[in-house]
Amino acid sequence: MPLSLVILLTGFGLPILLTLLTYLPFVTSLVERLKPYLVYPSTVSNHHVRPLPYLIGNAPTIGQGIYIAVMALLGAVLTGVSYELVTPHTWYGPSLYLEGLAYVMWRTGVLGFAILPLVFLFSGRNNILLWLTNWSHSTFLLLHRWIARIFAVYAIVHSILALILYVKEGLFESNEKMAWWIWGIIATLTASLMVVVSTLYFRRKSYELFLITHILLALFTVVGCWYHIFFRFGLIFGYQQWLYISIAIWAFDRTVRVLRILKTGIRRSKITDLGNGYVRVDVQGVRWDSTPGKHAYAYFPTLHPMRPWENHPFSLLPTSLLQSYHHSLNKRRSNEAGSDQVDVEKSGVSESTTRAKIIEGDSTAGVTFFVRKSTGMTNVLVERENVLTFLDGPYPNNPIDSILKCDRLVVVTGGIGISGVLPWLNAHPNAKLYWSVKQSAECLVGAVGHVLNGIAEKDIRIGQRLDVRGLIGDEIELGWQKIGVVACGPGGLCDDVRAAVVAAGRNGELIELEVDAYSW
Repeated sequence: MPLSLVILLTGFGLPILLTLLTYLPFVTSLVERLKPYLVYPSTVSNHHVRPLPYLIGNAPTIGQGIYIAVMALLGAVLTGVSYELVTPHTWYGPSLYLEGLAYVMWRTGVLGFAILPLVFLFSGRNNILLWLTNWSHSTFLLLHRWIARIFAVYAIVHSILALILYVKEGLFESNEKMAWWIWGIIATLTASLMVVVSTLYFRRKSYELFLITHILLALFTVVGCWYHIFFRFGLIFGYQQWLYISIAIWAFDRTVRVLRILKTGIRRSKITDLGNGYVRVDVQGVRWDSTPGKHAYAYFPTLHPMRPWENHPFSLLPTSLLQSYHHSLNKRRSNEAGSDQVDVEKSGVSESTTRAKIIEGDSTAGVTFFVRKSTGMTNVLVERENVLTFLDGPYPNNPIDSILKCDRLVVVTGGIGISGVLPWLNAHPNAKLYWSVKQSAECLVGAVGHVLNGIAEKDIRIGQRLDVRGLIGDEIELGWQKIGVVACGPGGLCDDVRAAVVAAGRNGELIELEVDAYSW
């Protein structure tokens, strides 16, 4: 088998193989025991969703790190094996050094082309591995960045060795102005630049600018690769096949995105300002199932006409879950109905217990997003009605079966993360909510007040942090045989939950973890 196929099939097949292993007899208990050691913990202290210092990126988990290490080591091994040096060589005469240099130069170029399809595959929302494996989209996005870095290393090494070789042979001046050489330089530079501008620092500075730059640099990288081989070899060696596969993967993902939008159709949204930079967006007429752990990408083309393609992922809530409270709030505002006030736990939060009839003409069909306004697209979400909206989704976050099969569900969230966990509370018969809310985000508590009334067990803290390790310990002491933990919210909170679950799992507890956080 060609070495290029070895690295491609390894990168593609390893997630499938590891997923299939979990279905073998007697493997389930082994996997559960290994999760606190290989699947859940981060490779760098308590950093995973929480960024590393100086915003250099997000640390992989140990399991993700093993995959990255396998791909990097395999690439290094394949770069250095199966060479047959002969003396004298037709091109390089008695120089074994130049001959070996040329072989490594060609090998790194071929291996770089071979993993390029993985770079495109892992970045897609409609990645076939998301359907064939139990790996999450956030995992593949993290791996996308690491495989892209390996590709860039191949490109850089290939270019440096080519420069050394052509200088040693005295061929540099006669080739440096040729089209194939120039396009090779362009591809290497754009691939290298893409790695730099894709760091978390630039993504946080301006995600929209990063996205446009990322797409343009990727385009120049592929075009540069194409013309580099076309002007150098023509199409006789088949190197272009790797580019065909990469372009096909990209085109498939974009086509399915468009089809998802067309399937949902043209929709209209109502945007309600909740105060302190928080808004509620109700997209009307959408009937998606209420399975927990899903998100969708929303487009509001008329709010930013100069950039209609901008979109962001949001956790999904069925509007019907919130509709009664929404109309109860409207009736209180218009003095059409009174309300009794009740305490929620010991947090001092009060809310209406009145269930109002749905106002005639309003629809309970739809999905709702809660958004904390930031820079870019979300900053233009101001209170208004009848906003043109397109939805690309729904997409699952992680597999949910193992969590829902637990005896007890513990939901830990912070701030606007409540929108990602409410469907989980509806999906499990024995669940408890722990929610920490900043004083400035108290409006969110009122926005979901009706839902909170229906939750039997809850601990809501306004202006107070949660003792994550303590609450996990309290749940374990209750005697549940297997506990599922769902975390959604700020990176620090999610990583604290991860650390607490890892500690409990290593102490012999059966505990499942699901982190619903956008760390990309």
